[in-house]
Amino acid sequence: MDSRNLIAAAVRSAREALGLTQQALATGAGFASLQIVSSIETGQREVKAWELVRLARALHTSVDRLLGIDEPLTARVFWRRGSGGISAAREAQLRERAERYALLEEFCELPPPEPLPDFPFDPQRASFADAERLAHSVARTLDLGSRPAASLLPVLEERFRVKLFYDELGPDESAACSRGPFGAAVLMNATQSPWRRNFSLAHELFHLVTWTAVESRWPEAAEPEWSERLEMLADVFAAQLLLPSDEVNAQFDARTAGGRELAGTDVVELAREFGVSTEALAWRLVNLRRREAEWARALLADSEFRRRDRMTMPSRWTKPAIPFPERYRRLALLAYENHELSLGKLAVFMEMSMGEANAMLEQAEHGEEAEAAAP
Repeated sequence: MDSRNLIAAAVRSAREALGLTQQALATGAGFASLQIVSSIETGQREVKAWELVRLARALHTSVDRLLGIDEPLTARVFWRRGSGGISAAREAQLRERAERYALLEEFCELPPPEPLPDFPFDPQRASFADAERLAHSVARTLDLGSRPAASLLPVLEERFRVKLFYDELGPDESAACSRGPFGAAVLMNATQSPWRRNFSLAHELFHLVTWTAVESRWPEAAEPEWSERLEMLADVFAAQLLLPSDEVNAQFDARTAGGRELAGTDVVELAREFGVSTEALAWRLVNLRRREAEWARALLADSEFRRRDRMTMPSRWTKPAIPFPERYRRLALLAYENHELSLGKLAVFMEMSMGEANAMLEQAEHGEEAEAAAP
């Protein structure tokens, strides 16, 4: 097959895999009309270099893959609450970003990461108690301490090189994760509160550490019947991971010593201390049989309690950088300084225009100068 027909087949295959029309691809690539895409896909047009670059960017793939030099990247993406209606383009984008992240780590000559644990787990037969035991093992293996929410993200990023990304996801796309040649990657909903993002990250960690066992049982055609139960097991895992039973029981006993009743302010303070929502803490107390379900419902429906809960939120409400975390940006700048990335490649990795990339470099340089001048 000559290069023209090879590119034609690659572009058509990549477009169809993402569920894009020729018009959508033309728009995404910045072409004047869909006829350009049509002529490329039928092999009637010699593709210019700049057109190939634009097509690769719109298809969330690389020029080398469109040229047949590299194999397509097809790592599975698991979405929280199932994959119905999820855009294939968003999945391809996550894989592409994770692959670039891995390249940045390579360019910066980072030492090899610790391998992320991969535990045996039968999603069809596992019980909630199994999920809790798994959370206990993971917390011990990762050495998360008594307040796991505070250490979970830096441990996953720095020790295990889990690649975190953020975007404004809809209610049906609260989080996703993947494992592939790039390592492990997680896509988080940037619009969630910090404590809900903590829970989502713990939930996705469950999928990452059971990846091999679960993926081997996942059919190609459709979601298995047990997928909804798998999500419930992930929630149980996350609750145990972020709210370890021993620590929660100890804090409960300390606050109710001498017959004292657990007040709403105690629940708020404990939730902020553990880095979770008050809902998660209240229902954790129910699951640990320290309180009844009626108590949790009444507390969470109480307007005064909700007011006090909201009062503690603003100082702790931090929004992550979209779509790339600070670590990704830092590595991209370091790779540029080490001449591993040109300005044009830096713009591609940061998904910016050349002008925006140059402005980012100037801002970083001014930041260094200000830091050096500080007493």
